[in-house]
Amino acid sequence: MAANLNDQIEQLHAMISAGKDVVALTGAGISVPIGIPDLAHMPREASSVLASESELERNPAQFYATLHRIFLDPIVQKGPTVSHRALAALEQAGAIDGVVTTNVDYLHEIAGSYTVADVWNSFNVNYCIKCGRTYPLSAMTASAIPTCPIDGGYLSPAPAHNHIAQSQPDLDLAGKLMRQADMVIVIGATGYYSNINRTARVAQINPAVTGFDRRSELNIHAPSDEVFRTFG
Repeated sequence: MAANLNDQIEQLHAMISAGKDVVALTGAGISVPIGIPDLAHMPREASSVLASESELERNPAQFYATLHRIFLDPIVQKGPTVSHRALAALEQAGAIDGVVTTNVDYLHEIAGSYTVADVWNSFNVNYCIKCGRTYPLSAMTASAIPTCPIDGGYLSPAPAHNHIAQSQPDLDLAGKLMRQADMVIVIGATGYYSNINRTARVAQINPAVTGFDRRSELNIHAPSDEVFRTFG
């Protein structure tokens, strides 16, 4: 590990310790280490599970196979990243207030975070396309073609379909966390920029240069797992 990176990690520790209300804002980059691609590298066939229910109804076997390969299998088989687990530990230790995420993979909750605003819903919310009943992530991984036990309708993941409203409680929580934050750790994110409190200190962790670079007091251009592996 380069000395410069060591110095940056020490600065990150200091910023977190100095903060009164510290919030993490995470994007696709935090989940890349377990094989979930970020938006820049998302395969074209992902659009079949991130567009509409027409593909689900037309070819359910292909729909769920794609959903498993790109999203569900990495979530279940490889689990949360080092970074997800570190953020959960920081929250449990009282060092951060919670997480706002634009991801839909539910990995923060699996890792043990309990204050999480899933602003685009998550794969832990799945709707029967017939009756509208909801089922958790485990229902999607229980069979190759998951169906509602009540009426046999196919289960549709909430994040995949824009006709399903965003969760208002999550949006409200995200707004509250962002408004009160005096320090924000941005991890693998390229969006939600305008929602950060203007007076908050910002530290960014991302291998790539992003729109957050100018806003951030600290830019650590390294994979987040490399940074958070030193937390413990």
